[in-house]
Amino acid sequence: MVMKDSYSKRDFEKGPQTYTDAKFLDNIFEATGLSEFNGSAVVVDFMSGPGKVALGMQERAIRHKYAILDASEGQLAKINAPSIEKILDNVTDLHLPEKSIDVGLVRYGLKDIPSEQQIGVLKQINRTIKVGGELVVVDMVSPDGAKEWSNKQHSLKQQFSGRDIAKDGECNIPTENEWLTMLKEAGFMPEVFSYYVSKVTTKDWVKGKQISDEQREKMDALILAAPDKIRKTFNIRQEGADVKIDYPVVIIKAIKKESNSDLPESGEIYVAK
Repeated sequence: MVMKDSYSKRDFEKGPQTYTDAKFLDNIFEATGLSEFNGSAVVVDFMSGPGKVALGMQERAIRHKYAILDASEGQLAKINAPSIEKILDNVTDLHLPEKSIDVGLVRYGLKDIPSEQQIGVLKQINRTIKVGGELVVVDMVSPDGAKEWSNKQHSLKQQFSGRDIAKDGECNIPTENEWLTMLKEAGFMPEVFSYYVSKVTTKDWVKGKQISDEQREKMDALILAAPDKIRKTFNIRQEGADVKIDYPVVIIKAIKKESNSDLPESGEIYVAK
């Protein structure tokens, strides 16, 4: 699957604060356990975009081997870090060798995959992770009773960003229990590590080139028209001309099942051809 130009043009540096929040990266780093890893770990940032997660992990633990994997040449081209390997590949059909990764990371990518494909993608990622290795999933989570609305508003934003629903399918933001169930079915032993709140002002989406000013007006109207229970759940409010919303995020640490007796101390990264 080739990523659309609209995704390549997105500017995560100017978008919502969650993409550059140092404290958020600290939380993700703690979940990886990289500070306590014995030896040099192979770390892959799946669906990396411009690789901010991998870069953040490298700043905190430089001794490990880092790679970023994304289906967008445009996003990969934004990364100027010779020590981090770039892999042009798609999570729906990974070409990485089996058991080649110690720590996998995926932030804000899985929710944009249709529900019927999410477990398959997690199984693909599982195949590339060493026995006893881990996957850290960082993504939005639908509160109980709010999943339909959560997906409706996110799906509209994705369509404004260039997503063809008829071709690419609908996004799916699982509940916490659904996240854990999917990871178990994909061969992981998951547990919630921590939570995070992504505080968004809709104008951030315009700054990050996700939507236009005109589309922002339509998003604002949808968000502000939410039922009272939804408004309370997501802390929706209007401050002057700004519409603000708080999205719940979950950080899940998932260990690949089976004995870790054959877990190597390090490994190599291979560029997909």
